[in-house]
Amino acid sequence: MNGSQNNPATKANPVGVFVRDYIARTREFSRNANLYVLHVIGMDMIHGSFNVLFNLYLLALGFDVKFVGLRLTIGFIASAVTAVPAGLVSDRIGRKASFVLGDGIGAIVALVMIHTQSQAILLAGPAFGAFFSNLHHTSEAAFMAENSEPSERIHLFSVAGSFRTLSAMAGALIAGLLPLMFIDDFGEVNAYRWATYGGLALWFLSLIPALMLHSEEAVERPEQEGAAPTPKQGRNVGGLFADIKHPKRIAYFVFTSALIAVGTAAVIPLLNVVFHEGHLHAGEGEIGVLFGVGELALAAATLAVPILAARMLKVDAIALTRVLALPFILGMGLIPLVLGDGGVLLALMGLAYLGRTAVFRMSFPLDDAFNMSVLEARERATGTGIEIAVSSGVSALAIFISSRIMDSGDFTTPFLIMATFYLVSTLIYWQFFRPIELDSLEEELASDVETDDATGVTIAD
Repeated sequence: MNGSQNNPATKANPVGVFVRDYIARTREFSRNANLYVLHVIGMDMIHGSFNVLFNLYLLALGFDVKFVGLRLTIGFIASAVTAVPAGLVSDRIGRKASFVLGDGIGAIVALVMIHTQSQAILLAGPAFGAFFSNLHHTSEAAFMAENSEPSERIHLFSVAGSFRTLSAMAGALIAGLLPLMFIDDFGEVNAYRWATYGGLALWFLSLIPALMLHSEEAVERPEQEGAAPTPKQGRNVGGLFADIKHPKRIAYFVFTSALIAVGTAAVIPLLNVVFHEGHLHAGEGEIGVLFGVGELALAAATLAVPILAARMLKVDAIALTRVLALPFILGMGLIPLVLGDGGVLLALMGLAYLGRTAVFRMSFPLDDAFNMSVLEARERATGTGIEIAVSSGVSALAIFISSRIMDSGDFTTPFLIMATFYLVSTLIYWQFFRPIELDSLEEELASDVETDDATGVTIAD
């Protein structure tokens, strides 16, 4: 509650007030937060490049869609096996060390993968790199939470997400357009390799701001200072999961994320194959531009996330963005059955892809911020590790089945699977977590009232 609600200027120009507040919040970011944003920019360009090129690189080497699916399946299985150990290691060695080690080894693995034609190495690479990838991902949300105040958390997640997508957009555009410049002189396979070098260089450079980060984890992790756990932080689950205080919340996070993972794995890892081998028969340049514009749309949408967070419950906003993505998903699956092929189909599929990307992935910063806010600091990375483990396991099965479906020439059924699992996950998430957020808001309001009564300060309603 504050007096700005009765301010005529606020009512007269809410957009201007929002923009000024947004800029003011970002200027208050800590040094660590700003360094993390720089790290994200360099790290995610290669992700944009690989999303466009790597599956096409494998097809250019002569492998079929089933091999591409098998490689992805191995990666998901390895991710499932190593996710919880990675989360536990992150809790022990700290977020900064996890960033540097995970990203450094990951960049080396990517460099090897784009230079090999060995089937054994291509299949072993995802298994080897999975642990280090998880070491990074289990630390990411926890690190951001530990280096931000609750009042700035949504803005930090939003800004980092926007720069991440802008960087991925640049990587996708480079991956789509550069091969066209080199393919005549160097051949298709070498053209794909040259198109990834820029992203790999920035990935290595992104380690510099990561190394400059100052660890502030001891603020929320008293074990780093040798302090004894308080009752609130006490351990109530034995063994490896001793830090988990909210097992039911984590269980629902894991379950709903696993449903989302099934739907996502049915399509997204092979989406460039869908565009290239399916009804569209799109080339590398068209796929690169489409993926790049999709990331740009996502970056713009992500910057608007605080607007949703300010006007509705986070859980409501998460559910809304995911439900709004369903028509776009169904459109990508069903439009080719109506139109066949041609330029109109490419345009409509492109619009459907952009809509799904922008709307659905708007929920990511909200989801990360909400999840971290309702978990204790001690259980965040371990909980994230469990979530990644289960999601990766079901993703492995989903991508294995989906790649077989696509290899048979059916590019529609995976989209129907995707829409169904998204819908079920969203309904369960909304039903369970909405009351938790409402209870949390009531507790905050009661605490504010008690503080005002104690200090004798009256705040305008």
